[in-house]
Amino acid sequence: MTTPSDTTPSTPNSDDIRATWRWLAHAQHGVSEVRVIRPGGGGIVGLGFFDDEEAFVATCVEANAAGNVYVGIQPRPRRLLELAPNVLRPLRTGAGSKDIEVVTATVVDLDPVRPKDTASTEDELSLTLQVANAAAAWCEGQGLVRPRLMMSGNGAQLWFALPPQLLEGESHERVQAGLKDFEAEVRTRFASERVRVDSIHDVARIIKVVGTVARKGAGTAERPHRAARALADFERVEDPQLVERLQRAPAQQAANAARPAQVALPLAPSTSAPQGTVKARRTEAGEYDWAQPVEMCGPVQRLWQEGAEDRSVAIFNMVRFFAHKQLGLDEITELVLEYDRRGLGKLKGRDGAGYIRKAYEKVMATAREDGGVAPPCHSLQGMGYCRVNREPDVRCELYDVVFDIEAAVARLATVPAQDVEYRLKPILEAIAHRPPSAQEKYLGLLEVRTGLAAQKLRLSMARAVRTSGAGEGAEGADSKGGGKSSSGDDTIDGEVFEDAYCYYTVTQRGDAKAISSFTFTPSAVVETEEGEVFLGDIRTDKGTCMEGARLPRRAFNSRKELLHHLPSVHTQWTGSDNNVQGLLRVVARRAVPRLPGTSVLGDFKQGAHHVWVAPGCTIGKEGFVSPSPVAYLPNGASLESRVRYEA
Repeated sequence: MTTPSDTTPSTPNSDDIRATWRWLAHAQHGVSEVRVIRPGGGGIVGLGFFDDEEAFVATCVEANAAGNVYVGIQPRPRRLLELAPNVLRPLRTGAGSKDIEVVTATVVDLDPVRPKDTASTEDELSLTLQVANAAAAWCEGQGLVRPRLMMSGNGAQLWFALPPQLLEGESHERVQAGLKDFEAEVRTRFASERVRVDSIHDVARIIKVVGTVARKGAGTAERPHRAARALADFERVEDPQLVERLQRAPAQQAANAARPAQVALPLAPSTSAPQGTVKARRTEAGEYDWAQPVEMCGPVQRLWQEGAEDRSVAIFNMVRFFAHKQLGLDEITELVLEYDRRGLGKLKGRDGAGYIRKAYEKVMATAREDGGVAPPCHSLQGMGYCRVNREPDVRCELYDVVFDIEAAVARLATVPAQDVEYRLKPILEAIAHRPPSAQEKYLGLLEVRTGLAAQKLRLSMARAVRTSGAGEGAEGADSKGGGKSSSGDDTIDGEVFEDAYCYYTVTQRGDAKAISSFTFTPSAVVETEEGEVFLGDIRTDKGTCMEGARLPRRAFNSRKELLHHLPSVHTQWTGSDNNVQGLLRVVARRAVPRLPGTSVLGDFKQGAHHVWVAPGCTIGKEGFVSPSPVAYLPNGASLESRVRYEA
């Protein structure tokens, strides 16, 4: 995994310093103030005003050896240039708020909470960058231009470019108040016990010159000095929408605040028509087109034709889908009664019309303000009928969408606290069907956004998968609350979930129970004469990694076999035989290449492959072949250690 400092130099970068000058774009409106501050709060080393790019770059590089180098966010009046023209001088103070005549940008500064006068650790910096990314995504979701993301050396900054705003008369106070309110809103949404949003809204404030080294504390291996750098690019895109937002009165902003976003799959392209104005398809004879009374995606078509094991779920989902398509209750009742008569038999001998009416009422109770009803996508996914969110590349046939996890997480910022748990479910369901490496990333974003511990989020994710598809139908369709749940093909006896360093199960009480001290990440499935062998890496909860581990198919026959094939005393398994099958399911879900394998060195001929297998390499007609089309599985013979091939 790449850490924030893997590519971060500890010396000044003149190209980034020059890019900072150009992004600030002060030249047309005034001059740039440079301030060099001695580390540890030792006062100002020097201060100058610059209208020359080359002098600015050279001065920042040279002065960085003596202290931390800062630049004013806003341009300073040209009259100040004569105080220190393109040089640093021992001036006592720089420009104040009353000196600023024009605003061209604003910056939100995020820093990890840490001991005073120390650099941040990699973990502290990484968390802060995650929060900053979430804040940038939220801004974009608000209709603003996505800010430039900068790593300031110890934290993160969001740079917003603005069309120039003259500060004359009342506009000075109005813009200053708008900057303060905007920063406060970001702070309210994203600050926590571990990350703070510093107060730099004042128009006279300064920021670290990107490209210079942040020198806080002694600079150790754990808390190193780093050069500030851009994490995307220095493109300057001025945002008139943000200017408009800044100039609104606070009361007006509150009145115009967006309605809390909902995490859901899209509605039909037009949801403004009232229920019942859309009619089901009919044949020329006036009968319903029973094959496809409305446009259906493949999963709904399957449900319509085949039904489901849980008949309550099937009926409720069809009621929801027809309501989503804006059919009226009368047509929905006729269609669903015939649907039941043709195969389900759930409503035989019952008040079918009353049953459907109650299901319809429960569906419509979830309608949005415009009357639109969400389709039963999550339930169909839980039943195994729909693979959207289950397989990353599968797209919805009707709406051509894939659930955007990052966007959904960002939208949680506008969801009332009491609704967050409900909105989390579809997000967690989607995360559960991503690869474990991606799960870790998304759960990290959720941890930042919600403040919930990672372990609690993983437990909630496991619960979401176990219950997906069951709750919506059983709760909605049966007027008595009955009906058995249907978890579809995604739940099996012995089901196992994967954490970063262990596998775990979920008890009947909903508690997570670790059953291993390791995880296994397959890199290939090798086909041998004795059967399939999984090749991969094992990572233990002690942080050690064992590369090139082999688990043959028979290792998953039982707990005893698995323990026999695990390579170290640090790889422990306390799960049952059924859990071993659950582990096989987790491992087999990984998309990895399948390769022919051999444990014999020398000539290998199978199908289209004819190569010479050697330790550490494979040789074909044209020379060394990389990557190898054949996997060599050492058998312990001494020949392997005595043979070498070199190009």
